[in-house]
Amino acid sequence: MKYRHTAIAALMLGMTAGPALAQYSLVTTIQIPASPDNTNPVNAGGRFTSYDIAFSDPTTRLIYLADRSNASVDIFSAITNTYVGRLGGAGGVFTGQTATTATSGPDGVVVIPGQQVWAGDGNSTARVFNIPSGTQPAYSPIATGPVSAQRVDEMIYDPNSHQILAANNAAAPAPFLSLINATTGAVTRTITFNGLNGTPNATNGIEQPAYDSFTNRFYVSVPQINGSGPGGVAQLDTAGNVTHFFDFATLSGGTLSACGPTGLAAGAGGNLIVGCGDGGSSVILHAAANSIAVINGVGGEDQVWYDPVRKRYFLSARNNPGGPILGIIDAESETLLQTLASSSGAHSVTVDEVSGEVFMAFGGNLGAVTNSVCPDGCMAVFGLAAAVPEPDSYAMMLAGLGLMGLAATRRKRKSDPD
Repeated sequence: MKYRHTAIAALMLGMTAGPALAQYSLVTTIQIPASPDNTNPVNAGGRFTSYDIAFSDPTTRLIYLADRSNASVDIFSAITNTYVGRLGGAGGVFTGQTATTATSGPDGVVVIPGQQVWAGDGNSTARVFNIPSGTQPAYSPIATGPVSAQRVDEMIYDPNSHQILAANNAAAPAPFLSLINATTGAVTRTITFNGLNGTPNATNGIEQPAYDSFTNRFYVSVPQINGSGPGGVAQLDTAGNVTHFFDFATLSGGTLSACGPTGLAAGAGGNLIVGCGDGGSSVILHAAANSIAVINGVGGEDQVWYDPVRKRYFLSARNNPGGPILGIIDAESETLLQTLASSSGAHSVTVDEVSGEVFMAFGGNLGAVTNSVCPDGCMAVFGLAAAVPEPDSYAMMLAGLGLMGLAATRRKRKSDPD
């Protein structure tokens, strides 16, 4: 009767237990070598200290990082978790780190999968590199405005209309977006966020754009409107017309005293994850319902990312009230799954869709930035722990073992009753 009781107990356990949560952890770090252009004194002797956005290519499984310290776009392999090369880094291709981020470069990076890498530079230009040769097409660099318009920051690619939407976030008197034909490099439209022609009055710049294939719309995070408030998200059609503005001060679903939207990424079903540069919360925007869900426990982000395979949002929360973290949110249940300590100032994040590994740049020690993981700076890689059997599956396994033991005992008793 002993084995029968074990099997029944295991089956009951399987019926009552819920699924286990696989946890992420830091699995490795990748060192970043100095380039010939890493000579600026603010880079503290050739170390990796200043950077911006990262972007992954799901077709090649390469990770691209805007590295201002080395005036390059650094390339990492998500297959081997190694540094494999860089675009620029010699000959003054990019402006590198200057006295202010508004004129530094590279900044924003976006990939046309398997074809090109686009990177924004500090002199209001976008540079384009062919994959895998690393050569620049004849139309690169692309001027989005005069040098006084400062850097081309974050950008996104629309595969349907084959356009790049790029943000000059620090331009004065108002920030603007550029629609660029990704085939010819021609700037087809400039959209200034000054409160005219249906645009919001963006009084503290603009941040990360996103493209959502579900709605066939561009979205842009706007940290502040009219000099106050928690900001919001602008929606644009693929011709560059602002079709809606989601004002976080008025949307239903949650209350935000502060947000300052920065990071932005399209999730599933027309939802978007919004990283709040201010405060201790983040936002999931339900565009179709004109509502938001406020996620507490993680805030102060810059770049955010969506993994469509595992249906999770990843947030680089450098200004999180409790210290810098990597936040992980389940996109379906809209709940915070996990937070992991990152590093001072860590503000970029991207994911390899095949392995599920998360890549975050950690800048080296410089001024107020302290990094105990890799003091000279590195690319940190967080991995998903080996799958633990879900409790119900584990219980069924135990049940099976119990039944097998019962059967074996019965066989033994038939052949050897002693």
